[in-house]
Amino acid sequence: MAVLSSGTQDYSYKFNSVAITGGGYITGIIAHPTEKHLMYTRTDIGSSYRWDEVSQQWIALTDFIAPENVNWLGTESIALDPHDPNRLYLAQGQYVTDALPAAFFVSDDRGATFDIYEAPFPMGSNDLGRNNGERLAVNPFNTNELWMGTRTEGLWKSTDRAKTWTNITNYPDAAGNGIGIVFVIFDPKNSGTIYVGANVPNGLYYTKDHGATWHSIPGQPSAWDPELLYAGHTPASAAPMPMRAILASNGILYVTFADFPGPYAINYGVFLKFNTKTSVWTDITPGTNNTYPAPYKPQAWPSGGFCGISVDSKDPNTLVVVTLDRDPGPALDSMYYSHDGGETYKDVSQLSTPSGSGGYWGHPVAEAALKDGTPVPWLSFNWNSEWGGYGAPSPIVGLTKFGWWMSSVLIYPWDSHHVMYGTGATIWATDELNKVDSNKVPQWYIQAQGIEETAVLALMSPTDGAHLFSGLGDIMGMRHADLDLPQPMYEKPVFSNLNSLDYAGQHPNVVVRVGDSGVSYPNGCGSGLYSKDNGISWTMFPTCVPGVGNQTNFVGLIALDASGQSFVWASELTAAPYNETGPYSTQDYGATWVAPTGLTVMTGNLSADRVQPKTFYAFNDGIFYISKDGGLSYKSTPASRTGLPAGAGAVPVCSFNTAGELWLPLGRSGLWHSTNFGASWTQIGPRSLVAKYFSIGKSAPGRLHPALFLWGQVSAGGVEAIFRSDDAGVTWARINDDAHQYGGAAIIQGDPRVYGRVYMGMFGRGIVYADIAGGGKDSV
Repeated sequence: MAVLSSGTQDYSYKFNSVAITGGGYITGIIAHPTEKHLMYTRTDIGSSYRWDEVSQQWIALTDFIAPENVNWLGTESIALDPHDPNRLYLAQGQYVTDALPAAFFVSDDRGATFDIYEAPFPMGSNDLGRNNGERLAVNPFNTNELWMGTRTEGLWKSTDRAKTWTNITNYPDAAGNGIGIVFVIFDPKNSGTIYVGANVPNGLYYTKDHGATWHSIPGQPSAWDPELLYAGHTPASAAPMPMRAILASNGILYVTFADFPGPYAINYGVFLKFNTKTSVWTDITPGTNNTYPAPYKPQAWPSGGFCGISVDSKDPNTLVVVTLDRDPGPALDSMYYSHDGGETYKDVSQLSTPSGSGGYWGHPVAEAALKDGTPVPWLSFNWNSEWGGYGAPSPIVGLTKFGWWMSSVLIYPWDSHHVMYGTGATIWATDELNKVDSNKVPQWYIQAQGIEETAVLALMSPTDGAHLFSGLGDIMGMRHADLDLPQPMYEKPVFSNLNSLDYAGQHPNVVVRVGDSGVSYPNGCGSGLYSKDNGISWTMFPTCVPGVGNQTNFVGLIALDASGQSFVWASELTAAPYNETGPYSTQDYGATWVAPTGLTVMTGNLSADRVQPKTFYAFNDGIFYISKDGGLSYKSTPASRTGLPAGAGAVPVCSFNTAGELWLPLGRSGLWHSTNFGASWTQIGPRSLVAKYFSIGKSAPGRLHPALFLWGQVSAGGVEAIFRSDDAGVTWARINDDAHQYGGAAIIQGDPRVYGRVYMGMFGRGIVYADIAGGGKDSV
């Protein structure tokens, strides 16, 4: 690798995901009806993926999404052209309330490239009801025509492949309640026949004349069966509401129902089939009289609803259906398998679970591995006794939960024994579904390789030990001893969200983490832990800082001094009296916490010097603070003396090898640098530089200054991207290209041991690390 003696060389980069494997909610798995192995999956905040049979992994399709279009980083629905496997349609938009418009991504090459058209209505891939679908459908008799069930604007049609849309104004019920119309199904044998379902009572309609007239499907359930109801628990809806549906080749319309949109808070549900030839409904809900093994008794409240469904493409009477929101159990959610159109079922979840689980269905933890045997150990969730997130850990040590939020399921069209189902965290699969026919146990494995959907809250790269530590939403985080293999979670106590990480600059084996645990521990603080062996084993602080407890959803940020003996914890609580003091410090590993003097703002804009012990910095409302006694007292300097922008605030970024060297990324106010412990500051880089996120890493060979990494802009009106500078910010080279934007980073972290490497954490696309791939040209 050629290295410049000055300036910043513009190398080409390679981008790889830090392997977690899943980590978020899989909302849909869709297969092409005729093209073998062609499958897609959609997620709520991480967009869509295509399965690649050759490489045996999922391929991310929309990493090109620019930061200004981050609302597109979620897929509301997927539609495939049944006659042209190259055509793909994605309905993209995360939130109905987002000011940015939703869009349709239209591809003629299976998602290698897209044309993008803004939608005239909002979408909500991460809103309530994202578990339902599919809302988007291609007319098999005219494949340039698409129909879309929307959340707020009724039913729409496009005749030019999603470029323009027209509202179907004669549709009887727009159901514009924010959930709206959740599926559109064309009858492939009868031109003009379309079935539409809205997530409201009596929400099923059909047309036989291409929408000229509409009719309510006769006989659909209009009230709840009293025998289903639990005393004292009223359904959330007046009648069952449609969730998902499939039209089988024999003309049977299978429909799942629940009393709430989901994916959470569902209490009741039923599963029915409608004979479109005779207009006869049949209740085929799995229950006491038609399932084996018999249902677990007693079923704890809630009993949940039904959502996920798949029908064997080779046999319209063979199907799987999955319950939704039997949580916390027992019994937990079950997958049911039928060969007779729902007359009888095998309980796949129960049969797959080792005996003695007490209704807590789960896979042996050894099955939490890819088909090639690569473990995905974090799926055990360390069997934490409780959880701040939704439904994740199994209470049975040795089992990983069979699943939760199992709203997407697929019987593989080319192998009826292969079934896949998505959960709130991953995709499970088996090639032996037929074993349950003889009451035997199928072998399961993880089929989520390539999907990286975590929401990244914190990143840390110490000067020794593991190169990367992560803090994640919902699944806590990991010590990434190997970037390319899934790792276990940090050991107990387990958090739902890990908010903050830090390490001792001169003793990097000492690390600390804080997050919300949802658990009260009699022997310590479950929300704050430290480690003295580089994050392998952990010890709870004896006490939490004032105001932080097991019900605290955001526990703030923490900093650790260079010696590994002084900790400063900013709870960032906003209610009195906890917001009336500065961040608390401890000199005895959390036995006591002391409010400081000289800093009376509970600010999270704090950090520790990596070289000089007991030295902490804070920058809030234009005032710079420094403590040299472990956070017990601070001296402050106003903006009028430092030269920093008045009213600004940011977390000071500290050098890992020079005491008192600091940087402040201040957004449109630029990037600022100090070499004297914050006494004076200099703005570096172009005056037009916008510093959204900033980090430092190992210096270029032969250079004294660390490599600087910036997510932002380095020229007026320039692209928002990630940049590197090797000459203290004088010149900058862009690291990523337009194909690797990921909707924008939520955090970046340089590596102090690998020149040029930077980690990017996204909110829904996991962690990507970028390494120099080869030589390039000079930067200016």
